[in-house]
Amino acid sequence: MLKAVKEKLRSRMGKDVVWTFAIQLTIMVCSFVINKLLANRLSIDDFGQYNVIKRSVQVLSFVMLAGVGIALPRYIPLYRNSTPPRTIAPLLSASMIYIIGVSLVVFLIGLLFSDHIQPLIIGGATDESGGMLLLALVYAFALAMAQVVYAYFRGMGDFKWYNGTQLSIQLAIILPLVFLPVLTVYGVFQSWLAITALLVALFMITKWKEESGKWKLPHAPHSSLHTPHFRESFREIVTYSSGRLVADFFQFSLAAFPLVYISNVCGLESTAWFSVGITFVTMITPLYSFMGIILLPYVSKAIARHEMAAANRLIHRLLLLYMASALFFIAVLCLFTEFLTTLLFASDYVVATQLTRIMVLAILPQAVYMLYRNTIDAVSVIPYNAIILGICIVAMVAGFMLFSTLTQFAWAYLAVSTLQGILSLITWQAVKKKA
Repeated sequence: MLKAVKEKLRSRMGKDVVWTFAIQLTIMVCSFVINKLLANRLSIDDFGQYNVIKRSVQVLSFVMLAGVGIALPRYIPLYRNSTPPRTIAPLLSASMIYIIGVSLVVFLIGLLFSDHIQPLIIGGATDESGGMLLLALVYAFALAMAQVVYAYFRGMGDFKWYNGTQLSIQLAIILPLVFLPVLTVYGVFQSWLAITALLVALFMITKWKEESGKWKLPHAPHSSLHTPHFRESFREIVTYSSGRLVADFFQFSLAAFPLVYISNVCGLESTAWFSVGITFVTMITPLYSFMGIILLPYVSKAIARHEMAAANRLIHRLLLLYMASALFFIAVLCLFTEFLTTLLFASDYVVATQLTRIMVLAILPQAVYMLYRNTIDAVSVIPYNAIILGICIVAMVAGFMLFSTLTQFAWAYLAVSTLQGILSLITWQAVKKKA
């Protein structure tokens, strides 16, 4: 058995898993550092507003990404492993045009209906509300472009670049939190926008040179946006991504809705308390998404090569590993809630201990969902994840509207996460038979 494990670790996929796990763990530590710095340098109200804007920006960025973050890791391996192999240049061109088009629509809606959208995005009126809304929109687009870069490397199977680009941005955005003499919510996002835009542009320029212009849009007379290859790629991207666009919107709405709702109903102080539990959950769950990062292109390749039996065995073993580790993390967080809250936030946030212990139970069902969401997307063009998440967001909205206390909201959050995990497990059992 030990020999088999060593052989797995020496394989290409084994090395990708080890490298991805190490870097994603480092990124998680960076998230701890960022939250610690912000919790200590911002007031409780400002920290609450920061969390509302952060979740809102994540929702906006994935709407602007338009599902391409899932489409590229699926179609790049399919293109490269088809017989004969297909060029991915039209696929990249189609993806960029699609993203820009969707982003322009989001900008237009955001600016035309700013009075209605502003409270949802920034969690209430401030002296900088107008500028904050525009900043949030621009920063969301920068994050969408960063996700395009990550998706490209993920699809190419280049996990050193995939993880390295994420880590470099995460490390860079810590710098203003340390060196800015005065820290404000507006200043935080303004500095993060400048850093993210600069690094994303640098990564894109680097790959322009290395990949002989694959990131460039085709232009006459050498190529045309009207070639059959481009039209076919654009149709595939739009067909596949449109359902994932809805899924991405629902996914990040599940994280953003509780904080936005509580900030408008209970105030920013209550939002800060509730955000402690959500932050603990969202710090741990990326450890489970790392395997999904590799599984999507892996399963896509397995489909192209008719090797689904091996993929199924791997996924079953990972389920057992995910559940065991999730229970371990839950036990640690529940036993040392007060200590970890003081360590990672500040002593003022210990009052949220009861809420946090309820909410961290959601790590188990969310880990199950993290495992299956990418495998489901690899097997089926039908956006089953959008259906699952749509059901969950409806359940969450209904639950929050029925209840009125933070403790009740925490139980509603856990119930929805449990529903999410169960539905993903049932869906995978159904769709894997069709692969």
